[in-house]
Amino acid sequence: MKNIIEYLKDKYGPWGWLGQRAHDAEGINRILPLDFIISCDYGTEVPHYFREEDVFSIEKQNGIRKDWSNEDLNDNLRGALGRNIFERWKRYPSRVNLLCYRSVSRLENKRFLPSRKPVIHAASTKLKKYFDNKLLLYRNLPKLSLPRIKGKVEAPGKATFEDLRKELSLPFVVQFPYGSGGNFTFIIREKKEYDRLRENYPDIKVIMRRYVDGFSLNVNAVVLSDGNGCKTVCTSPSVQITGLPECSNFLSSFCGNDFAAARDLDRRVIADVESHIGTIGAWMGKKGFRGVFGMDFVVERDTVYPVEINPRFQNSTALYTSLSAESVPSERSFFLLHAAEFLRHADPLMKKYMRDFPCRELMAPLDGSQVILRNRTRRSVVKGKLVPGVYRMNDGALEFTSGSASLDACRRKGDVLVTCGVPSPSTVVEENAPVCKIQMKTSALEASGKRSLSPETAGVIAALYDKIALEDASDDRT
Repeated sequence: MKNIIEYLKDKYGPWGWLGQRAHDAEGINRILPLDFIISCDYGTEVPHYFREEDVFSIEKQNGIRKDWSNEDLNDNLRGALGRNIFERWKRYPSRVNLLCYRSVSRLENKRFLPSRKPVIHAASTKLKKYFDNKLLLYRNLPKLSLPRIKGKVEAPGKATFEDLRKELSLPFVVQFPYGSGGNFTFIIREKKEYDRLRENYPDIKVIMRRYVDGFSLNVNAVVLSDGNGCKTVCTSPSVQITGLPECSNFLSSFCGNDFAAARDLDRRVIADVESHIGTIGAWMGKKGFRGVFGMDFVVERDTVYPVEINPRFQNSTALYTSLSAESVPSERSFFLLHAAEFLRHADPLMKKYMRDFPCRELMAPLDGSQVILRNRTRRSVVKGKLVPGVYRMNDGALEFTSGSASLDACRRKGDVLVTCGVPSPSTVVEENAPVCKIQMKTSALEASGKRSLSPETAGVIAALYDKIALEDASDDRT
């Protein structure tokens, strides 16, 4: 068989990426050269890894940064952005292949598309929504013989703060059926916090569960077809970073991943994570799900609780791709397994590729981490100029060393890559929207507890906020 990358390009033609963040495609592009990127955000780092004219971005058009979701892409495909994309697709001699953070319904709708339908390499939006429902997982954990955090499914209007405090103690967690990045997950510490939810959402059924004072893990996995139905393989876990006051004002907000911090996990924890992933992947596979998904876990002493399915690519998937590329040949990249699954039905060579793939390599531990900097104030405008690339602290000051969008450029101890949507001056940034991301080849967290930033990382983040210089624009209706 010829090189898998050459084969995919020669046989299947143009490939593109669609997702919230353009930079998620950086690692993929180094392995499988992409022809275009469709994204919500747009950062000044893009020219370091891609052609600007081949990036179709919502933010590029309007200059406003939100806490994006894929629904923003779905909505904007109806307007000028969609027309520009469809015009590009018409120029290609064959149908385009679309790798997706997750699929969007308008691209699945033949009646909506004015040009040829793309080949979408992702689970359908119907399956994605089905497994996105957090109540579904919570209710099914006992049926799957998996541990479940004490709690119940109930509408806030039917449960009082006093009753929940007695049953679950304080604090407790209220988790709505849908929401990503920590949105619509609330850590309740006071009666007024719960009463606000009770007043605004009295009839929506939610998960009310005990707060676990442990640490969170995140894992990437993929459900693959085989002769016996399906199998599930997963990558090494990362410690999930949430609610850091240094980069977000919300206790449940997603703030990054730390693969290096997971290197010293107890082997029993790793074994339980892999076992739970296998059980949940088999359950998803029986319902027809195939391809990449992710899982969040909470670890309390020796118990590993599954808490959330992410039936799509994750924020951590791109970091995993970049970190693993340093030790694994490009032909064995994780995302290629995902692409092979969606090509295997009519391609014997893809079946062979999947069969021969050394899946155990995916569990090899990695060194590296990322932290997301969010707008911690109200609607703001960027007044400073932050250049994307590699920085390091030198005598207490943040020093720029080279322009780049790749972790490969971090070659010395203390190097930090500033990337992933670095905003240009005058960009309007909504509250809690991601401003940029730092990545490094070491841990961002303190070794003890796995929940607090190291002083070095906190110092870099503070210096970056100073450089970005966000200024209140809440009265600006741009």
